[in-house]
Amino acid sequence: MFFPLRAKIIFKLLGFFLFFYGVGLRAQAGSVGTTTADILKINQGTRPDGMGGAYTAMGDDVYSVNYNPAGLSYITASQLVLLHLDSLADIQYEFLTFATSWAGNNTLATNITYRHSPPIDNQNGNPPVNTDDLLGTLSYARKFSDNFRAGLTIKYLVSTLGPLTGSAVAFDGGVVLDKLPYGLRVGIAFQNLGTGMTFNPSSAADALPLFLRLGIGTHQVIDKNKDLNFGLEVFKPSDQDIKLGLGGEFWVFPGLFAVRAGYKLEGFSTTYNVFQNYSIGCTLTRDFDGDDFSVDIAYDPAEFISPADPTSTVEATFLFALNFKFNQFHIF
Repeated sequence: MFFPLRAKIIFKLLGFFLFFYGVGLRAQAGSVGTTTADILKINQGTRPDGMGGAYTAMGDDVYSVNYNPAGLSYITASQLVLLHLDSLADIQYEFLTFATSWAGNNTLATNITYRHSPPIDNQNGNPPVNTDDLLGTLSYARKFSDNFRAGLTIKYLVSTLGPLTGSAVAFDGGVVLDKLPYGLRVGIAFQNLGTGMTFNPSSAADALPLFLRLGIGTHQVIDKNKDLNFGLEVFKPSDQDIKLGLGGEFWVFPGLFAVRAGYKLEGFSTTYNVFQNYSIGCTLTRDFDGDDFSVDIAYDPAEFISPADPTSTVEATFLFALNFKFNQFHIF
């Protein structure tokens, strides 16, 4: 009786998000592959990255800010994450997220992401051009019941390109349906529905990259106290092919050490070496006077750009984050 009812809710919510996604696509007509603000295409998070990005349904901490804000509603007190990433071409990311809950059912979170790129050489005698991006977000999530959670995020992005500056406002929204039959959890989210961005007031604004995410996963307990999380993600950017993510997490030593693994598949092409699409990660955590301090690590291997040229690769990426869970601290 309950399953058909919940299935109807899932389909209605999916239709709701598809409507918003369709609105965004119409706004971006003719702009396939030309969306701007590529920092919005980088879903930060050490734990999600280790799970292959399968986080729309399975996210239950501050990393949910970049996947599905509804997952923030699982936070019971306060959490802080600090992440630094040296990415491709010496691009650096700084990521700070803080979330706190109140009244048992509400969570408020804020995130600041800063990206600094090395100066771009004009090669025409002019000085190199600096590029930077600053992204700030504010999220609210609510647990309406044990089965239903929802969240909303507002984003403000400022990008600089030499002497030019562009800005944009966007929204994310999502829901999580939990405690479904067979221990399943479903998450649906849309991202980056908002204004366009331009660095030249006399030019038409380029659209932001609009995303639709659908995730399904399960949480199980092994040997009475070892948590096992497993998720599958379908991710559709407005200007790219469908992407799939598959990932899992297992707490080998409860409250101390967890391992993760994931696999990513972009579209259904075999152009790239499929054996380079995996990711792995782990967490080492310690309890200090009732609070948890963790180090999160993830690794993405080098990816072959052309199977005909094994030397043409994108360098491997390591992600490190400091994760603080204040289990008794509430601001409100």
